[in-house]
Amino acid sequence: MNPGNFFSELKRRNVYKVAVAYGVVGWLLVQIATQTFPFFDVPNWAVRLVILLVVIGFPIALIIAWAFELTPSGLKRTESVGPSPKASGGRIWIWVVVAGCLLSIGLFFLGRYTARRTTEDRPPVVAASPDPVVTEKSVAVLPFENRSRDPENAYFADGIQDEILTRLAKIAELKVISRTSTQKYKDGSTNLREIAQQLGVSNIVEGSVQKSGDQVRVTVQLIRAANDSHLWAETYDRKLTDIFAIESEIAETIARALRAKLTPHEQQAVTTKPTENAEAYESYLRGLALWNSLSSLPEDLDAEVGYYTRAVELDPKFAVAWSFLACTHSYKYNEMERTPERAAQAKDALDHALLLQPQLGETQFAKGIYYYKVLGEYDKALEAFENARQSSTNRARAVEFISYVKRRQGKWDETLALHAESLELDPRNPIILSEAAITYRCLRRFEEAHALVDRAREIEPDNQQLMALKAGLCLAQDDVAGAGRWLKPALFDGRDPVVFTACLHYWRLQRQYPEAIAALERILAAPQLLLPTFAANYRAELALVEALAGNPGAKEKLEHSSAELKTMQRQGGTLHWTGSMLLLVSGLLKDKATVDSVAEGFREKMQNDALVGPALKETIAQARAQLGETDVALKSIRELLETPGDSAPTPALLRMDPLWDPIRNDPRFKEMTEGDGRRK
Repeated sequence: MNPGNFFSELKRRNVYKVAVAYGVVGWLLVQIATQTFPFFDVPNWAVRLVILLVVIGFPIALIIAWAFELTPSGLKRTESVGPSPKASGGRIWIWVVVAGCLLSIGLFFLGRYTARRTTEDRPPVVAASPDPVVTEKSVAVLPFENRSRDPENAYFADGIQDEILTRLAKIAELKVISRTSTQKYKDGSTNLREIAQQLGVSNIVEGSVQKSGDQVRVTVQLIRAANDSHLWAETYDRKLTDIFAIESEIAETIARALRAKLTPHEQQAVTTKPTENAEAYESYLRGLALWNSLSSLPEDLDAEVGYYTRAVELDPKFAVAWSFLACTHSYKYNEMERTPERAAQAKDALDHALLLQPQLGETQFAKGIYYYKVLGEYDKALEAFENARQSSTNRARAVEFISYVKRRQGKWDETLALHAESLELDPRNPIILSEAAITYRCLRRFEEAHALVDRAREIEPDNQQLMALKAGLCLAQDDVAGAGRWLKPALFDGRDPVVFTACLHYWRLQRQYPEAIAALERILAAPQLLLPTFAANYRAELALVEALAGNPGAKEKLEHSSAELKTMQRQGGTLHWTGSMLLLVSGLLKDKATVDSVAEGFREKMQNDALVGPALKETIAQARAQLGETDVALKSIRELLETPGDSAPTPALLRMDPLWDPIRNDPRFKEMTEGDGRRK
């Protein structure tokens, strides 16, 4: 048979028609399976089976079309049937094919659209119970044991652990758990298999450090946790000046043992010496130990600044130390000392780091902290944090801070997804867990928030800030008794305003003014232990509580606080806490001009900060209520009840707070306070 006759025969036997029709119908069946089976929870293997049958059936259909023909009297072999006359409806099959094509395309795009909408509409969930992904190339570096005679050398063992971990984190093929999570196993009471399961890793690094004068001994071993088998172990006896070579060699050997390939850039990053000065490095490690302790006490931050400053004095080219110095100054500025001098110190340290090694991961992270904490320029902060994330240096912390910036921008779903990513790398970090809980609290998703705080408390059961967070969640849901139970064991340390102001808030909502006054007077009896800004705000809190209690002399205290807070504001050293207290004090004094001025000063923050902005707006509304501006206050409340944000108001909180007393009997206010604040 020549080619022309063969193709004519294919046409005569309707093989072309069958091929086209089969392709359309098969595609239609695949689309139906892929788009509808998941909706009915049909397992994925069934979808794969449909696709396989469609593929297998195609050649069979062509063979049948060649060998047989459908006639009015049934299916017969083609050879026994003569040429078939052209039926009047011979082109109906074309319309069937067109209809099938349109239906298939419609199902395809409907599925894509529905999948996208489903993904967008479904809020990400940070799991209450961790279920980490375990890979063969995953490792956790446990705290190194300090075997030196001097217990003060513990900082050195911690530093060696941190440096090895940091070098491993520069290798993209490795999943490396953050130090914050591994530090919880310092006492050695948990077996390795359980640790690996909790952290989601296959391998564990253990080690010890012994430092004596300029000699150092480092012993390290890599263990496969599943069967407790040793993949590698080594002891290094070197001079202190060789410590960087030890750290690099350990990191490279672990990477080879786990079959992780290093790019040339990663090879360079792992082996680079941060400084040639051993004394500068030692001072840096002392500062790093305080940084890793996550302490927010003023004296610890001051000591940290001192160690990093000493390090860069000894080696002005020590870029990593400059980066951490910039971070510490930025933290101090944002949390405690919002002065131009502190901001200038942060910028100077950052400029030195950028001049020395602008692309270094630590430098980019410090840049992100500066733009976030000092300047409040969120887009630039995100760019820097993303650079740090891509460098793999401080990746877990970079992702963590990207989530905080996204939250400030009001990108709530992205924030939750980033919290989940952070917890993959740092699954036992109570700070990330509590921050994820705060995000859910902002969204008034209380059950998820409670679950995450409970998970954090399993790690740190005595953490006072976690107890304060639990109490706040209970109050928002009208569970006053529960809030009281969580705050009962709290230790009142004025240096930690998070816990102390949580207690003050509880007493104010319950109108337990004597308890609040006694606690404030006790704290203010030793003002030298407090930062000046903290002491000023506590004096304003005391004046506020006494005014709400109707105590004699409260007005004079309000006036004194107003003058003090205005002076601080003029000097440019105010925190948002200071501005909020000035608003409330001014409202109680009927000082409309000051309320208007402070509110105007907060305008940009309220517009650009989705986390804190709503809380500032609520404080302004409370001041307006005290001034008798009822309509303005009620309008703000109505908007705030539909707005996510830090300490977002709920009907329960509105009912309890005495600051709303001037408008409490307004029918519109009563209507808005119905319910318990729970998300339906």
